[in-house]
Amino acid sequence: MMARRSGAALAATVAAGLVCSPVAAEDAAPGSAPWELSVTPYLWALALDGDVTVKGIKSSPSVSFSDILDNLNFAVMLELELRKGRFGLLSDTIYANLEDDAATGDDRIRIKATANMLIQGLAGTYRLGTWQLADFAQAGPLAVTLDPYAGIRYTYLDTELTGSLDLPDLGVDDRRTTEADKHWVDPIVGLRTAWTLGERLSLILAGDVGGTSTNSQYSAQGVGLIGYRFGLFGQDNANLVVGYRALHQKYQDGDGRSRFDWDVTMHGPVAGLTITF
Repeated sequence: MMARRSGAALAATVAAGLVCSPVAAEDAAPGSAPWELSVTPYLWALALDGDVTVKGIKSSPSVSFSDILDNLNFAVMLELELRKGRFGLLSDTIYANLEDDAATGDDRIRIKATANMLIQGLAGTYRLGTWQLADFAQAGPLAVTLDPYAGIRYTYLDTELTGSLDLPDLGVDDRRTTEADKHWVDPIVGLRTAWTLGERLSLILAGDVGGTSTNSQYSAQGVGLIGYRFGLFGQDNANLVVGYRALHQKYQDGDGRSRFDWDVTMHGPVAGLTITF
């Protein structure tokens, strides 16, 4: 249960800041380009599948979004992008706290599992350029923007399992707690493509690969989003995005009874709102 619930958490790279008039931004001198900050709170309704081994005990969790939601205490999902001209800095933060409390035998035997998960991404981007492919007059342009990026993804898992046996008739009151935590860093490289589909609609396709070993530590992810741009606070600066995201992570450490193996794919629909200042 501990391994199953520790995986039931949330992780993400929701692309933001789609440029609809990019030629002006490219032609501007580096020193004259304005600073832009994009803020994207989002929700990833994920499911989880894979194999998890904690302290030598292996399980193969298959957790739906409803299972995760039932045991979710608190979650934060937020992406920030700071950009000046061609250069940008991306930060993606996902934190989740989950808890499961089960009892049997008229509440005499209780098992409580808690899990904390943090996935923090940080990457630098460089805008290669924007190419207008067609112009549909009143419908608007068709163009593509290419943003390669490179950085790191930090993952932290902390699980705690508490069991209690309460048999007052026999004078038994026993409580035991087992705790395990792991953390690792994956270097990542990727590419984000942003397609303008007229004046309001956009398509964002992004993906990256990372890790340090093809056997014990690697990751891969892909995301596809449809965006609709609209005005907020009197400015045309908001983008509502919906789509799908998948993230696969593999991390292995130790052996025998101390073995930890996280070989999991998290996937599901994603929705967010980007506001650019």
